[in-house]
Amino acid sequence: MMKLKPLRTAILAACTSLAVLPAAHAVEVTEIARSGPGSLNLVGGAGVAAVAVDAHDDPLVGVAARLFADDVERVTGRRPVIGAKAVRGRPLIVAGTLGHNGLIDELAARGRLKDLDKVRGRWEATVSQMVERPFPGVERAFVIVGSDRRGAAYGLTQLSERIGVSPWYWWADAPVRRRTALAIRSGTPEATAPEVKYRGIFVNDEDWGMHAWAKQTFEPEAGGIGPKTYEKIFELMLRLRLNTIWPAMHEVSREFHAVRENVVLADKYGIVAGASHCEPMLYNNVKWNQKTRGPWNYLTNRDAIYKTWEEQATTRGGMEGMWTLGIRGIHDQGMQTPPGDMPGKLKLMGDVIRDQRSLIQRHVTTKWGPVAQAFVPYKEVLPIYDAGLALPDDVTLVWTDDNFGYIRRLSSPDERKRAGGAGVYWHLSYYGGPHSYLWINSTAPALLWEELHKAWDNDARTMWMLNVGDLKPMEIGVDYFARFAWSPTAFGPDSQPAFLRSFAAEHVGDALAPAVADLLTEFYRLGTIRKPELMVRAWALSLPREEAAELGRSYARLLEQEATLAAKVPADRRDAYVEMIGFPARVLGATGAIFMADRAARLGDDPAAQAAEIARQRAFLEREVDAYNHTVANGKWKGMMPGLVTADNLMAWNSQVRWPWGEPAGGGAPVARPVDEGRVWRAAADADRQSALGGARWTPVAGLGRTGRAVALTPAGLESSWAVTDDKAPALAFDVLAAAPGAGGDVLIDFMPTFRIYPGRKLRVGVSVDDGAPLVVDVPGSSGQEDESGAIRREGVQNNVVRARVAMPALAAGPHVVTIRAIDPGVVIDRVALPAPAPSR
Repeated sequence: MMKLKPLRTAILAACTSLAVLPAAHAVEVTEIARSGPGSLNLVGGAGVAAVAVDAHDDPLVGVAARLFADDVERVTGRRPVIGAKAVRGRPLIVAGTLGHNGLIDELAARGRLKDLDKVRGRWEATVSQMVERPFPGVERAFVIVGSDRRGAAYGLTQLSERIGVSPWYWWADAPVRRRTALAIRSGTPEATAPEVKYRGIFVNDEDWGMHAWAKQTFEPEAGGIGPKTYEKIFELMLRLRLNTIWPAMHEVSREFHAVRENVVLADKYGIVAGASHCEPMLYNNVKWNQKTRGPWNYLTNRDAIYKTWEEQATTRGGMEGMWTLGIRGIHDQGMQTPPGDMPGKLKLMGDVIRDQRSLIQRHVTTKWGPVAQAFVPYKEVLPIYDAGLALPDDVTLVWTDDNFGYIRRLSSPDERKRAGGAGVYWHLSYYGGPHSYLWINSTAPALLWEELHKAWDNDARTMWMLNVGDLKPMEIGVDYFARFAWSPTAFGPDSQPAFLRSFAAEHVGDALAPAVADLLTEFYRLGTIRKPELMVRAWALSLPREEAAELGRSYARLLEQEATLAAKVPADRRDAYVEMIGFPARVLGATGAIFMADRAARLGDDPAAQAAEIARQRAFLEREVDAYNHTVANGKWKGMMPGLVTADNLMAWNSQVRWPWGEPAGGGAPVARPVDEGRVWRAAADADRQSALGGARWTPVAGLGRTGRAVALTPAGLESSWAVTDDKAPALAFDVLAAAPGAGGDVLIDFMPTFRIYPGRKLRVGVSVDDGAPLVVDVPGSSGQEDESGAIRREGVQNNVVRARVAMPALAAGPHVVTIRAIDPGVVIDRVALPAPAPSR
């Protein structure tokens, strides 16, 4: 069943309404000025509405009011007046925090506001409603009541989107459609509140894009990313209802927390300023000078490090923050302790956290409630935690993915009782082994849904952080994440198609939305098969002949499809289209074409023609990168897009792509017939029959996997656990036909490389033939004992598949049934190859 609420549906022809909401919502914005109960003319009729905010309210409410007034002016050319009082004879919008806005409190005291129980005492909650004759001389007011400063601000920024201003109007040059009149219509009060408490982004690995752009183009006076850039980031986050940031932290950047204006701006925009897993106590230790301050080693240099943390607590303690606890080495390196000394590491980590907590207790305000504290067991810290670290109960455990989108572990039943709850740190971009992917975002929203809905089902609900790299061109992934994190229960396994079509309609127009959604669907499918940054000659040569041929055709079709679509995009939407849609599709299609041509040349298929194709696609990509930096948006993004080479050694793991022209002579895998050449594959979603019990079932996830319909066991929580021999467990049944006695062979199962839910559990399915006893099959590499440098996961995360080979018994001639039954939650099956072809139907 479709669960995703439409984000911004098509304009209704009858009333040309903008950003029409689902029927369950109570607020609608139209461009037709209306009068009468339930309708307020924002622009038109009596003029322009006034916006009333209280000077005694949090300054964020005033910031949101000014942004809203800017947006009304962008759309209509007319600007609302912002003040503290109702204006006679003028339509009125009142926005503020309950208990901190005089007009709202007056209406509440007079019983004129409904559903205030839906905001009182809640986190970031909003209730919006129309009030008739609220004050003398005012016919009607639209009142936005927030439970806190962000709740009030979100009510205004959401209204901005409904009048037609995309959150990406600046960061992706999304056009604003001009209107002459705007009206708000409201029925019953509309109440909203987030389901995940802290929802944020990590600006990371900024060396290649955002830093270069800020330094060259946008903020040269700061020498890179500074307050001017952060203010634009914070505005975007406010519009997307993201409330937490881990700021840029590479050596090229000035330390965020050392620039007071950065911190002040974060507070101004209501952003909870935190720090990543290797920046304890809001301090980026990449700036630590070991020559003058001693080693970054708490065991031998405690006083110097403690003093630095104390300075952070005293200078930052008065503002809302998310305090990262624990310690790692300098800039993402391991903690400096004697190797192999786990008892020593446990003691040291315990001492560190006790000292940090003491500083927080003494210096950090509780104005915003209990102080938010996070512990991120990333890389070498996870074994220390698993060895028995006694972590204070109110600290949020932030679990991590494996850097490629697959969550390593979630909380055990005992850990789920913790007051601090749990969260997830997840990557759309990554710098590290086995290879970085920093150029474009080819991670399907469907994978984000599958893994984060699993986190939700397993009670990781307090904090979701997304590594967005340079932010551009990650716009679609960031937008999906922001909306999903706000309301995970509103997004179902079929959310990707609806989201893509809605996003396309908003940014490219209704007429082209279906074609754009189709293009993006294929883009993400091909990106699942292999990200451009992860392509390499050895991969291309390892492909079965038929698969390589089909991939080559698919890359060519993607480029043709995109070129046809680009020619139809209206001029005023072209920049937004190129930045968010066109450029990523061109990169993926052309890069894939280069590697397929190189494969063909290596196999002796007209090397001269293939070399010409490689040269053509390379020149195409170079032109596209140059255009992104110098032509798109009149050169606004100069420096944001790195070129085809980012390292002298094209084979270095930190280059964007391991281009075939950088391969050493004779490089690449030996030319050999792949072991599974010629196998007939079926999508798991195409099982001949499926059984389910209650709400548990194998559920196709739209857009997931190389088939675009991989099936996940849902729900993904512990309730979806089954005994090995339970014949009532959710099952996929496939018909096979043995042509002769003794036929048989292996069943191949392509799983997505997910992990078991938590240590002590496994990730398994049962496979049986006819009524035979099931064979227990573990998802390869799912135990959590192997990191991404191990062979199974190294290839699995790059291919988004791990393959299990299941030996089947010899079959009698005739029809048979191969059944795959659920055992453990978290399994995702993409496709299967059966030992005999299915009967024709």
